Amino acid sequence: MGDCMTYIILDLEWNGAYSKRAHGYFNEIIEIGAVKMDESLTQKDTFHAVIRPVVSRKLSSIVKNLTGIEASELEEGRSFPQALSQLRKWISDPEAVVMTWSTTDILVLLENCRYFLKEDRIPFINYYVDLQAYCQSVMDMGSSQQIGLGKVGEILGINGEELAMHRALDDSIMSGKVFAHIFEQNSFRLHVKKADDDFYGRLLFKTSIISDINDDHVNKSDFRFRCDACNRRLRRTSKWVFRSRTFCAEFFCRGCNRKYSARVQIKLKYDGAQTNRKLIVQPEEQDKAQDNEKTAE
Repeated sequence: MGDCMTYIILDLEWNGAYSKRAHGYFNEIIEIGAVKMDESLTQKDTFHAVIRPVVSRKLSSIVKNLTGIEASELEEGRSFPQALSQLRKWISDPEAVVMTWSTTDILVLLENCRYFLKEDRIPFINYYVDLQAYCQSVMDMGSSQQIGLGKVGEILGINGEELAMHRALDDSIMSGKVFAHIFEQNSFRLHVKKADDDFYGRLLFKTSIISDINDDHVNKSDFRFRCDACNRRLRRTSKWVFRSRTFCAEFFCRGCNRKYSARVQIKLKYDGAQTNRKLIVQPEEQDKAQDNEKTAE
């Protein structure tokens, strides 16, 4: 990537329908909107395409109510291959950084590229940023809960009254306003991902919860605990049971006669297993500890 950047902010609307060819539920793109910004974060151009659906001509009531798109508008639309070819020519810059608000849109776009073009890659994306994740990082919002575009605009005091939310072009314009407001070059570069095999591997990988305690990704030492009062090794008094996506067992400290409940959850992510452990003093033991503290006072 050079210093003279082109930023493309992309937004999609789609209709969910059953596809015999896909042997399941398919999110068919019905609208593409995009904004092109230069290195000074000035909006240089916009792209808009309504796409004529072929998997299902019937719009779901949710999509119709959310977007306000009518079936008659779609009938006059382009085919998905035509729209994507025009979008690719419009972007033109192979070094452009493409952004979407969360990775949901990019996954749906990839799904449509596979379905209609037999492509396993999105042909015009060489560099990508999840604008939602970047925004939450800059605004120090954490990543445990995704924040909506409208909410962020409200927090930043960005006026979007003239924009129709949940229409692709207007949502991309709003995203562009947010991007221009929060952009900081050094932090942004850290979020730019090259669209290589590793990028697609991470994008498509589905995090799962390990439910087999003998799984190869399980580290047995994660199931051993020490007393948080005296640091003595705890003795397990029950079998490990998997419930509510977590391994659960009871423990006992022979040093201070405390009973504990232990929880271990193991998530299998793209980079490997991630373990979360929790040790909880059982309620009656907590009451005893509090009584002892009061006595000592």
